[in-house]
Amino acid sequence: MKIIHLLSLTALLLSASCQDTVEKATPQTNCSLNAPNHPNAAKYQQIVEKFAQAGAVGVSITIKTPQGTWSNATGKADFTNNVALSPCHTMRIGSISKTFAAATILKLQDEGKLNINDKASKYLPAEYVEKIKNLDKVTLRNLLQHTSGIHEYLGFEGIMRIQNFSAKGLSAKENLRYSFGKKADFEPGTEWVYANVNYILLALVIENITKKTAYEAVTEKIIKPLGLQNTYASTTIPASMSRGYYDTMNNGIMRDQTPIDHNAVGGQDMLDGGMISNSYDLAIFMEALNTGKLLSAKSMADLGLKIGFEVKDIPEELSYIKDYGLGVFQLDIDGKKGTGHAGNVFCFNGIAYYFPAQKMSISILINSYSKELYKVLFSKEVLKIALQ
Repeated sequence: MKIIHLLSLTALLLSASCQDTVEKATPQTNCSLNAPNHPNAAKYQQIVEKFAQAGAVGVSITIKTPQGTWSNATGKADFTNNVALSPCHTMRIGSISKTFAAATILKLQDEGKLNINDKASKYLPAEYVEKIKNLDKVTLRNLLQHTSGIHEYLGFEGIMRIQNFSAKGLSAKENLRYSFGKKADFEPGTEWVYANVNYILLALVIENITKKTAYEAVTEKIIKPLGLQNTYASTTIPASMSRGYYDTMNNGIMRDQTPIDHNAVGGQDMLDGGMISNSYDLAIFMEALNTGKLLSAKSMADLGLKIGFEVKDIPEELSYIKDYGLGVFQLDIDGKKGTGHAGNVFCFNGIAYYFPAQKMSISILINSYSKELYKVLFSKEVLKIALQ
């Protein structure tokens, strides 16, 4: 979740230095996912309008309930080439990738190939265990819950690598080297600090157990079984990919900054934030994850495990986030309990949540960033519209 805050520090420099090699967004004129009919369609449309009023270049929203699935999009996938955004267009989902990673780990647990209480070192190359502080102590659960204390690979130096394009296409293994030799932040299990490094370590665990790339394993165990036709764990950018925009001057003018996102998380097995999807698939995924369609009863119980102490670095406007499970935040919207994750890269931002009592999954993806859009995306009021 934090990458957007780090990258914003150098947005102006990056906007001048990017070299765009990404194809324009492909028109999706015959999108079969456009499902605006729902008993609550008029109410849900209010959410779309909030993002449009806040200046979103494009927003895609899907709400899945027992009464049906409502999916709609508005704005542009490619402003320059006048390509309208459809629900079929895809975007980077940032840290929502972490929930896919956690689900894959739990699937491996169901297959008897690991236990989340195992030491992570059992499944990792000796080089990483020797050179990354705390890695000889932490469990898989510590990694899943951000309680490992392992030093983050992404920081100011990471921003500079993205800026000068030396980070372009770096894999999980390559990025982990930036944590080599760094002092641990705290003893495992004693604090909670959100750190992307935990999930690229989990990508290596998945690779070492399955003998496939972590992206291939996620595709095999999560994406294909659920029939997610618009979700990609891959270094290849799909033709359906929307462009990304950023209000670099905070003046209401959106600039195309797509290459920054691909530079930041475009490498192999970057399960901390590298996946691509659309709001329709994310709504299906969150429902399946929380209703026993993917995991055993034991792993379902593990999914909801709480860290049991303060979740730090949560802004006041996100006070409805109460705890963290295994790759999912625990939410409380005026007594309505939910679970899920948010994702930020640079231009692309989104949420994907499930509320069990209401049997509702809601996912929102936007292809643009500004301070005002950030407020709307994480506003409790937006979720209350859907839940009321």
